[in-house]
Amino acid sequence: MKKLFLFILLAISINSFAQNKHNQEEKEILLKVQQFFDALETQDTILFKSILLPEGQMWSISEKENSVKYSMSQFRDRLKTFINPARVIQEKMLSSEIKIHKQIAMAWVPYTLNISSKFSHTGVDVFTLLKTNEGWKISTIAFTMDYGSSPE
Repeated sequence: MKKLFLFILLAISINSFAQNKHNQEEKEILLKVQQFFDALETQDTILFKSILLPEGQMWSISEKENSVKYSMSQFRDRLKTFINPARVIQEKMLSSEIKIHKQIAMAWVPYTLNISSKFSHTGVDVFTLLKTNEGWKISTIAFTMDYGSSPE
């Protein structure tokens, strides 16, 4: 009976440790997403470079007038379009869902976006992150842009 009790206690401890590690990684991933939003708003190229893989990609999907447009760009090219002192991009995370498997993670993030404090659109960002020697880095961002709905 004593051995059974010790086995159960050990199993609970291992499960608790694994859960704590998973929760910590979720927090790290959400921090990277928030840092992306912060870098977008402050136009901080140093922060962008610290959280993005340089060879990463950005995919956008927009629908206007019953036409769907897909666009892909490299992070290094797309970042140039974010730097514009005449406008401020404010993206707000509405919720999040994180999935992690070993060195790969995905963050599903519904958002609302304002440009210079004026509502622009809503959508969903899907961040793919890879765990590197420097920690989690964003490798791909795919996002929808819904111009037909207003923020909640």
